[in-house]
Amino acid sequence: MSSNKSLLGIYNVMADIFSRNQYTPALAAAELASLIITYFAGMGIAVYRLPLSGIPLTAHIYTAAFDVIFAIALYGSTTRAQNLPLRVLSVLDIFSVLGAAFSGLFYFGGFVEPIYAIGMGTGFVFTIVFTSLILFYAVRH
Repeated sequence: MSSNKSLLGIYNVMADIFSRNQYTPALAAAELASLIITYFAGMGIAVYRLPLSGIPLTAHIYTAAFDVIFAIALYGSTTRAQNLPLRVLSVLDIFSVLGAAFSGLFYFGGFVEPIYAIGMGTGFVFTIVFTSLILFYAVRH
């Protein structure tokens, strides 16, 4: 019986944290999970020199699309919460996601140039940084 109360208590604490700031922490956690899938699918293509077809490319493209959706949803969430630092971070998050996606469109569209791969990687790293900052800031405040 005590494990049920403990589990319920953990659930209530997590629900309270994730519902703070108009679900901003939950959206940031979902975007980070999506970014992890995007990373592994993209690295599967690059490291193992897989062809630009099949499951890794499909997973990379769809999760990258979800990354953009989560970034836009984060902006909406931070706007509703009326928190200026979170709003600024979410705008930077959107720009970094769109920068990575733009570079990826050229790279996977046939212009296999190192600058586009660097653009994807740089946008990805900035997206991880900004999304993590949003998550930690929203949980702490």
